[in-house]
Amino acid sequence: MTVRVESNSYLTEEQHQVYQLRDSLERNGGTPIGFLELLAAVMAEGTWKKVPSGVNQEKPFNSFSEFIEASPPFGLGASVENVRILLQLRHPHEGVPRIREQMDTMRAEVTRLLGPDPERDPVARDARVFGAYDRSGGWVFGLLVARNVQPGTVERRRPSETWGVDDGDVEKVSASRFAEMAGTSAARVMRFYRAWERAAADSKVPSFDKLTPGQEIDLPDAHLWGDYFTVYEQSTDRRERIAEEAKAAGTSYTEAMKVAKNPAAMRTAILGDPKTAEAARDALMGRPELRATVVAQAMSDPAIRKEAAAQTRKAERIEFVRQVATDGKAKTPAGQIIELTSQARQKVSACLTAVEDSEATPESVTDAYETVREAIEETVESDRDLQTIEQRTQYLKALKSTAKGIESIDPQQLATVIDDDVRESIKQLQLRINALASSIADPNAEASAPVAG
Repeated sequence: MTVRVESNSYLTEEQHQVYQLRDSLERNGGTPIGFLELLAAVMAEGTWKKVPSGVNQEKPFNSFSEFIEASPPFGLGASVENVRILLQLRHPHEGVPRIREQMDTMRAEVTRLLGPDPERDPVARDARVFGAYDRSGGWVFGLLVARNVQPGTVERRRPSETWGVDDGDVEKVSASRFAEMAGTSAARVMRFYRAWERAAADSKVPSFDKLTPGQEIDLPDAHLWGDYFTVYEQSTDRRERIAEEAKAAGTSYTEAMKVAKNPAAMRTAILGDPKTAEAARDALMGRPELRATVVAQAMSDPAIRKEAAAQTRKAERIEFVRQVATDGKAKTPAGQIIELTSQARQKVSACLTAVEDSEATPESVTDAYETVREAIEETVESDRDLQTIEQRTQYLKALKSTAKGIESIDPQQLATVIDDDVRESIKQLQLRINALASSIADPNAEASAPVAG
């Protein structure tokens, strides 16, 4: 059966009667005459048993409660609780015996079909809770905590003082007080509280400030509860850390927990997917304590140690090329800071482009580094004054180094270990120093003096 709600002409006779009853329910909430009369007619004629239970359905409703709660035009789209309230209202003409009899008969039949009020019948109330748990799992207990607990609350009234007070006037209690009333631990209460908090962050349930004691809401599917609460996990520290990190990163706590629950799948993704591996690396480097552990373990492996040295050398050479290209200046082997020629700068710029390529290899970086060193040497050689200063500085450094080395030798200790090789080395050194001294004393002897090697 296909039914169009927009037009009454598409409704069956029974559905048209239900439509009128629904319309009366919406328009006459404060004047029950229309609703009560139509409901009496529906009950007298057994209309609710004749209306199909849905689109393309021939079967009627299994119960009167389903008929009340079903969406129009098949049902009233109302709540059983609201119908119970309307039944308590009197028809304006119940003073007429015929009307009173009609209303009494209708109320008796509706009450029989709906059964006792769960709020007054403890068995029915427990059955309702049992059914709710069966449909929604831990969400039922999560709601009990969420709507009644406010951590850190200081109770102003004892439970006995709230009897007879409307639910909207009842204040929430602390987790410890709720646990005391429930005969459980505050830690267990807070596990349910935090689970609800995470679900609220994912927009699965209302936040705490939108819930009041006694409030009922539609709960998510039971299988989703495990995404936010795990009964066998005694400590919530792990989940708390993940939840905090998810909130800070703006990612899904649920998805993060799925990864955390399956380390084998995470390892597979890291090994098989470069992007996942990169994300894992960044995450490890973001935790100092893990970074130190990873480095310590890596340094105990000779192959990794060798690779680390190569990567360090590569990084240093890239930084050297970048610095020279940026400043247009460079330090010579002798320690001079010189300005590069325009030709040398062009070479260095080309080298910078090569080393900053994401696919640059250690070999290409080495080639660029050597090219920059050559450009520096060419700059020195192109300027006679620079070349003279460079040579003079190199000679001075060599002489100072030699003098420092000789000064470190203790003559008395040398005498105890002297042999022919040591004597010959000292003799050759003395001859070399004498020749150098002669060359600077007599400029004309410079051409015949041995060249420093």
